[in-house]
Formats: sequence, structure tokens, C-alpha cells
Amino acid sequence: MADNTAELALSGTSAAPRDADIGYIGDNLFRLSLTRENKAEIFEYGMSKLDQGQPEAELMLRNLTTWCPDVVGQFSPRSSETILDTPFRLIFPNHHKHGFDNGLYVRQYLAISYCWHVDDFPYPQYTPHDHWPFSKPIVDAILRAKGHPREGIWIDQICIDQNDSVDKQRSVAAMDVIYRSCRRLLILLEDVELTNAEARLSEVYNLHTTASDRSWLPGHEARAEFLSFYKKVNKARWWTRAWCLHEFNTNEPWTDRRQCDLLRNAMFIMNGPGDSTVKMEWINLQLIMSAALDLLPIEAKFGSMYFQGWTIFTGFINQDASRVGDDNTIWRPSIMSGHNGVAQKGCQNPADRISIMLNMGERALAYTGEALNRKEEVLYLSALLALAAGETYPLSMMDSRPLNLNGRDSWLSQSIASGETVIPRFRLGGVQGIHQISKQKIELDLIFFDRPLITVNDEDHFPPTYNVFPGIIPITYPEMHVTEDVPESQSAYSPKTQSASDNDQYRRRFLAACILNGHDFTARLWEQLKREVVKPNYNQGAHKDLAPNQALRIPAQRLLEELGAPITENTPTPSVFNAEEATFFLTWVTDPRSMYYVSFTLPLRVQCTIDGRQAMMTSIFRNENYNSGPLEDLRIAIPTDLVNVGCIPLRFWILRPVNDDNNII
Repeated sequence: MADNTAELALSGTSAAPRDADIGYIGDNLFRLSLTRENKAEIFEYGMSKLDQGQPEAELMLRNLTTWCPDVVGQFSPRSSETILDTPFRLIFPNHHKHGFDNGLYVRQYLAISYCWHVDDFPYPQYTPHDHWPFSKPIVDAILRAKGHPREGIWIDQICIDQNDSVDKQRSVAAMDVIYRSCRRLLILLEDVELTNAEARLSEVYNLHTTASDRSWLPGHEARAEFLSFYKKVNKARWWTRAWCLHEFNTNEPWTDRRQCDLLRNAMFIMNGPGDSTVKMEWINLQLIMSAALDLLPIEAKFGSMYFQGWTIFTGFINQDASRVGDDNTIWRPSIMSGHNGVAQKGCQNPADRISIMLNMGERALAYTGEALNRKEEVLYLSALLALAAGETYPLSMMDSRPLNLNGRDSWLSQSIASGETVIPRFRLGGVQGIHQISKQKIELDLIFFDRPLITVNDEDHFPPTYNVFPGIIPITYPEMHVTEDVPESQSAYSPKTQSASDNDQYRRRFLAACILNGHDFTARLWEQLKREVVKPNYNQGAHKDLAPNQALRIPAQRLLEELGAPITENTPTPSVFNAEEATFFLTWVTDPRSMYYVSFTLPLRVQCTIDGRQAMMTSIFRNENYNSGPLEDLRIAIPTDLVNVGCIPLRFWILRPVNDDNNII
């Protein structure tokens, strides 16, 4: 905490019960510690999210108590009561005391988001002003952003007692409410210094002063400034820090209350020429950065000049808010998506990543456990929280090596898609088959497949595919919403980047497996792909909706001949799979985006029902223990909680029996 603090009342007045306590910081600042009544008013909206999350928190604690009682003590409930019991302080310049003519009661405040100063950041010889942690130009810009003398300023370094571990822990558990409830978020990019030309971009290209047409796009004369602005802002340390991601995300910049009211829109403050500063609202910064991205060549956009703020720009967690289904089922945003997003950002204290993930996901829990030293510990606790809430995703995570916890292999693996931040919602309470969890073992219900796996090989199973495609299987390049400002050459999928011959054998293996499994299987597979892959992943963004490629009409007729007639006796009636649907299916197979699902490994077929119906396995990943014993000892199983989750996650478990010492039986 800053020094020279004294608890004093305003001269000539007596404190009312609802008045804040006042203390002075040096000669130029005073700090108010708000009363419970005052906090209840300004935190009303922010606390409502916690109250809505109580059923989920109770479920998570119950499941953790049952599965892993040694872990549940590291988490405690968060609620309106815990927030109101947490000290909350705001600072003001002394010359604003005159605004409190009716008592020390605060109506609103600004919250500051910035990077703590370390080593040479933001730059050598940086001089903080007075008791502030910022330079005088930045301080002046903050004070000018105040809307009224009674509007306070919240800065963690000054408003949290840095010498009190309890105060810090309680404040961390309230941080989402603090940033969600502020009137405006001020973001300090102290390591960005703009030229006059770059600073003027916010005035010339302003969404609220520019006509709503394409004229806002940068002309050739301004493109150099757009790119130089982008490079400077993209290098800012702020984009790379986990707490900064938290602060911006919990401020909910995409909501109507933030977008439609400029007084509530987040504001970025950067250095300008000399001792000046540049202030830019979030909506205008987003406009300029997005326009600059469109000017970059594809190799730079996804390479050396990749935008560090993608996860912040997309608001990947809170935009995917809870929903209630027609059957009153509650669907919650992914916990593992939050973990993955936070894991990509820098954070000095690993345990803070748990708090950040919980806060951003609007979870009514706080992490109160011991300090963590390794990212693997963070992943383990995150996976437990996800499973306890009902998210099955951790059961489908796989990598080449199992997670190492306390020097031993765990049942849990890092995901191959460790950076995935668009994991779908999960059904609250959707995990029912787990009985016990420890770092090394998990006890859960499985369905085992006793039939052997059948590999789809080239020599035996390819001939029917040549009846469908006698030559190399062509590629159907996805169509884009092309404009003169976004040339088609910017697409990651074009004849320059994709060769039909390179992936011909992989597409044939996939088609061969479909033909072997027959008409009914292929019809049901295509319905599942349309529902779970095409609609959410293909029909969006810069690409046009996937539509049948009529050039594949003849191969589609041939495919129907190879698949044979549908067999509906004793099986559910498949969806209609006629020539039009077969054409659409082959369009998907030949789309380069589908190679992720078609896979570059050999497809496997396994009998999945007593009456002989088959399932197909494509993307197969093995860890380092796969070859530790005879292949015939391997067992195929699927956790009961993964039976109905869809076709995208890795669902089958290939297991090898071991004894209690983890040795092959």
C-alpha cells in the first residue's frame, strides 16, 4: 500500500452510516473504503451473474467431494455476500473533494487495466508520477476521463493492500465483479508511442462520425499509417498478459450497454508525440486493427505479424453465455475453453490462472488453495472443475505423452488442440459415469467393444473408390465472400496451397470405409456431419455456406451404386441419402477443410452393435505407452459419458491392461 495514510473525516462534517472511510495518500490523493450499502448499489449488475451461477457451483463442489475429497477444500463458494464482505477502495485527486457535498457516497468508478512494471517495461528511465504507478501524461489522461468529481478510480496496486495476503485473495475472487461493474474500463498501452499521423487515425476513421458505407476503409494514401499503427499496437505487452485478458473480458465490451453508450465503451490510452497521449475507444481501435489485418498478406497475417489480441478481440468465453434448452436443460460455456485461452497468456503466479478462468466463466467459485508451480497442475485442476460441472471434454483430451504429476504418469493428457478456445457449450450435470479421481487414476464407467478392429487398407478396399473417381479425386475449394479489398489470394485454401494428388489416398481410404459400412451408415454419418461440423464450422466468416458442387453429380450417382440399397430392417431408418445429398457429401469430402476429419491416418472399422452395425474411427492419436506390449492385448472402449457427445471429440479409448505398479500385465 502507499504510505502516509491517515483515517480522517472531511473537515466540518460528521460521517453518516453509509459514508465511506477516507484516508489520504500523500498530499494529492485520498482513498475511500466503501460501505456495504454503497458496494451493493454499484455492484448490483456484476453480482447478479454470481447469483445465477450458484446451482453450478453447488454441483461442482458436490462432485469434487465425491470424486476427490482431497481437492474440494481448495475451492470456496462465491456469492453476493462474499463480494460485499470484501474491502473495496477507490482513489480520487484531493481537488475533487468538493464534489462530495452530500457525504462520502460513490455512484460509479473507472477501472484501470495495465501491465505491472517489471525490468525495463514499459521502457528504461520510466518515471512514475507522485504516488501513481504511471507517468504524469498517463495520469493526466486518466483524470480527464473522469465524468464527475465523485467518480472514483480503481487501480489494483493502490486499492488492494499488497502486504495483506487475505485482502489480495479476497480481491482476486471479486475481480470479475469489479471490472464488470465499472462505468468505463481504461486500458493503458504504456509501451506504445504513436506519431501524429498514426494518432489522427482515430479521428479520421471513427465509427460515430464516418458515414455507414465502405468509405471508411483505408485508401492507398493511408495504408502505411494503418500498418505502422497495427505493428506498434500489436507489440504492446498488454495483449500477452492473462490478467489483462481477464480484465477486458469480464468488462463485457460486446454488450449493448458497452457498445451503444460511448461513455461506457472501453478506452485505450497510448503515448503520443512528446508528452501527449492518445485516447481511442475500443470500437474504433477494433475498426483500425481489423482494417489493417485485411491489408496484410496471408503469410504475415498468420505468421510474423499474427495478431496477439485474437482471444481478446473474439471474447471467446462470455459471448458463449449460458442457455436453457427446450427441455429446461442448462447449457454452460466451456471451462476448458477458458483454460486454453488463459494458458496462452503470461502470468507470474500459476494459481492465478485458475482464478482468472473461474472469473471469466462467471463461475461462483474461488480458488483458495496453495500456490501452484507448474502448468500441469493448473491443467489437472481445470479438468476436474470441468468434469465436476458436466463438461466431458477432458475425457477426450489426448497427446503423445500423458501428463506428469508428482513424477508419475497421469490418466489425463494435454489436448493436441491445446490452444482451442471455441469448445462448444456443455450440459450442466452431463457427467454421470465417474466414481473416483486422483492424479494418477480415474474410475469411470466404460462400454467395451469385444470385436476386433478392421483396418481399411489400400490394396483390398480401394477398388470400389475407383469406380466413383477413376482419376485423382478433385478438390472443391471453398468459396469466399470476395471483395476488391480482400482478394481471393488471401484464402488459405487455393490451388497455390492445396494439391489434389497429395491427399488422394486419404480421401479414398475414407470413402472406402463408408462403402464398406454401407448406405445406412453413410446416410447417418452425413446427417451428423451436417449438424455437428458443416453448420457450426463451415458456414461462417469469410467463407460462403457450403453448397453441393454439381460437378460431382456423376461421382455421386456412382457412390450410391457402390453403397447399395438401404437396409432398414431392425435398424433405425436413416435419413434420405439421394443423389443430391450424395453430391453434397462428396462436396464436403473434397473440401480441403475436411481433411481434419477425413484424417491422414488409416481409418478403422469396429462393430458397435450386436446386430453388426459398424462405426468408423479416423483421427487416432497414440501416446508413448501404446507400443509397450502386444497389440492383441489392446482393448477398445468408450466412456459412457462420451456416447452421445458427437463425432468431433476423440471418443474411443484404446486401453492396455497394467497392474497396480503401472507395469504391463
